[in-house]
Amino acid sequence: MSRVRNADEFLIRFRKIQGDYERIFGSRIAKIRSQYAGKSKPEQDLPDQQLEAHAREYFVNAFLAALNWRLDARPEDGLPNLVPEAPIRSAETGRIRFLDYLGLERGTDNPLLIVETKRPSAGLPRNWEPAATYSDIVSRGLAGEPLYGDWNRWLNTLRDYVRSVHQRTQKVPRRVLITNGKWLIVFLDPSDAFLENGTSNPNKILVFVNRDDIERRYTELFREVEHSRVLGEAPPLTSAELPFYVEGSAVDRVMHGLRLKYGKKEIVRQNIIPVISIAPVVFLRSQYGTWFRVETPPTVYFEIPNKTDDFSGHLTQVQEAAEQLLAEVQRGLKTELKPISLVDHYNDHDEFATLPGVRELEPDEFLVVTGDKTHYLLSQPSVLDCPYHDWEKCNTYGVPSNPGPIVSPSVSPRSFFRSGESYHCAHRDVYNTKATPITAANRDRCGPRSGQDGQAFCEIWRFEQYLCCRTCVFEEVCTSAKVFHLPCEYPDHRTT
Repeated sequence: MSRVRNADEFLIRFRKIQGDYERIFGSRIAKIRSQYAGKSKPEQDLPDQQLEAHAREYFVNAFLAALNWRLDARPEDGLPNLVPEAPIRSAETGRIRFLDYLGLERGTDNPLLIVETKRPSAGLPRNWEPAATYSDIVSRGLAGEPLYGDWNRWLNTLRDYVRSVHQRTQKVPRRVLITNGKWLIVFLDPSDAFLENGTSNPNKILVFVNRDDIERRYTELFREVEHSRVLGEAPPLTSAELPFYVEGSAVDRVMHGLRLKYGKKEIVRQNIIPVISIAPVVFLRSQYGTWFRVETPPTVYFEIPNKTDDFSGHLTQVQEAAEQLLAEVQRGLKTELKPISLVDHYNDHDEFATLPGVRELEPDEFLVVTGDKTHYLLSQPSVLDCPYHDWEKCNTYGVPSNPGPIVSPSVSPRSFFRSGESYHCAHRDVYNTKATPITAANRDRCGPRSGQDGQAFCEIWRFEQYLCCRTCVFEEVCTSAKVFHLPCEYPDHRTT
């Protein structure tokens, strides 16, 4: 199923979901209940839990998919961004509970969305004292006022879910939903609603009283719950689409980047070598803090050549394609944009937290920010005549990487370049330093890192482990860290 691109398309799919549910699944369920219950009122013999399962299976799944929360990723794509029946240890009781749905950010597994489903017969909350709106009633229930039926228990369950997720991840989901497949309640600020010291502000609680109300307010729902908007990131755009999202005068930052795919191929029997393909990307930030990513449709990938003799032509091809994409962006926005450096981006901690230097989209597919450069590989090492490209020389100096020389491109360990090539580093200490995990204790000394705690210090470790740091676009960023020192500091050999 393709991505839903706008609120109008969501409305079309939502109407189709309703029609399919009522026309096909509703009548089928009624027939099965009548056939197997064998009584005049078969609905009385079917537990509410089964009705809830039907609503979830036939309506809620499709409804969430129409908001780009997906359950249908292929096995090779990795986990979807929405996981049903996700286990969590309760912060209140210590027991394992199961969230109906948990939406995650790919690559980090940070929580984005919790969805709780209720039986179709469940009504909206009511309280004993008159309230202006359903949002007010929910707010009062969160503050401890008694509500009719099961609502206090349901709100306490949501509170436990949010606090349990927060306790485990130190992150709060950005949205929480509760629905019976007809009405829908959206908590826009779960911290305010469910954490201690929250105010339960009713203005941060949206209530859609039925499906007709969802249709009337579909743009509001799409704007607040659609996956990329909850993630805080605009979907990939073309240069033609970009002016619909941002004005040129509102863009205050631009950088080059790459979409990178890591693969492998067999060149002779049982000789597997890595394949790395890249496509230029442009990142832009508006003065309001939103990042946009522009790509060329269809995506054209450039395969990095295995022979370094072919590198000059490859780098030129990628540079020309990247500059052409940037020129198209500038024409579309009617403005001149000068890319900033990676160092400047990493030094802006708030913006770096929003757009890390390397992010894994899918298994072995990455977004790489390259700043004012157009490739993650430089044309030559910034320190010339370094002896540590060659394993034999490293061995002579007593610093060879283990277990031995890499004599051909390798997928395990991941080394696109071989010993002796100027893009390869065979120094033991460099390898060990790059492989060292980031931790809460050393993060300050590591400086800004794209990785989470437990991941390697090296920004590109997941697709390249032996690259010479002096040929990497992240060189200046990494060498500014207190913990990282390279052995090839020869000022008289550095290029200018």
